[in-house]
Amino acid sequence: MVRIINILLVMKIYILILICAIINISCNGQNSSSKNDKEMNIVKKAPYNITDEGDGTKSSYDDLSSEIIKKGKKILEHRKFKFPNNLLFSETINKIYNLNINEYENNIIALRPTSIFPEVAIRGNNYILIQDADSNDDDFISSDLLFWYNSFVFYKDEISYKFLKMKYPYVLKDLVIEYGYNKDKDLVKFVFNDFDFDNKSLFHDLIFSYNMNNHKYCIRKGILDDIENIIFGGMTEDFSYVKEGNAYSNINYITKEIDNNKDNYSNPDEIIAYIYEKELRIGIVGYIQQRLDTDIKYKSFLKNNDYFGFERLKDYAEYIYEPNNNENTNFIIYDEDGYTNLREGKSTSSKIIQKINSGEEIQVLDNTGDWWLIETKTGKKGFVHKSRVKN
Repeated sequence: MVRIINILLVMKIYILILICAIINISCNGQNSSSKNDKEMNIVKKAPYNITDEGDGTKSSYDDLSSEIIKKGKKILEHRKFKFPNNLLFSETINKIYNLNINEYENNIIALRPTSIFPEVAIRGNNYILIQDADSNDDDFISSDLLFWYNSFVFYKDEISYKFLKMKYPYVLKDLVIEYGYNKDKDLVKFVFNDFDFDNKSLFHDLIFSYNMNNHKYCIRKGILDDIENIIFGGMTEDFSYVKEGNAYSNINYITKEIDNNKDNYSNPDEIIAYIYEKELRIGIVGYIQQRLDTDIKYKSFLKNNDYFGFERLKDYAEYIYEPNNNENTNFIIYDEDGYTNLREGKSTSSKIIQKINSGEEIQVLDNTGDWWLIETKTGKKGFVHKSRVKN
């Protein structure tokens, strides 16, 4: 009898050991699974949170004072701001600032890199902290700017839009120029109204976004569509005339910049072809004509790439373009008065850019119509009447 009891006791011990082993394996499996799941769901660091102070030191917006965050929230609460829910908050930031904040582990996310006071998304509190460098507040927070900015960004409030246009127009312009936001066409028109299209670097920043993932510039096709429709009033029916406007005065500079720094751009050859397509759509043929004249292989290159699918570029290269066989042709200004006026537009009432002396050599960029688009030896671009140009 005692022996039977001992056998049963031993069996119970074995069973207990077996159960513990199974539990241990199961737990280890769960831990391993949890660990793998965690590794698979690792999110990224916010790309613009680390800033270089310029003296070798760096700062992080992750360390932004909690008192400043609370202060901003209290101001908005006092102004009866309706804080967006999590979905509206993340969707709006993705749509306007091109950042999917759900990809990042940070609760404080700077929305752009190149600014003393960038716009900062405060996750959890669900508002955008925007500071005013001219504010007398110790934390550079303006109650008006903070409230009206958030009201416009999240709810497109008309009153806030008017207020910002009047007092803080630069924050509206940044939405288009810095972030490429163009869904609001009234906003785009407002920005274009006094935009300096002759400023090369500013124009470059307008039509390109910088991708932090591959460190390359990407063309903003939507912005170029807006230039075509808002500035030029749409495309021409054919190549018989050119739309008025100086928005594309730096196209030649942009294409050369891409050609010389192809590693800095995504699909550089396609971008160049696209830019030529856009200028041809409003009737400007001078830049692509010059490219085809100086690069005898470029037409074959375009053809081999099926003109990247751009119909107006294909039509011009195959049916309109005629090679310039006289490489020694030079153009000069000739006027009996001793000079002629370089103008912004194609009429005698257009603003005068500069006076060009008779005999001065120029470069003809577009010779369609009565007013020719030219470039002076100092790099100024504008229009002169064709009767003042001799070869």
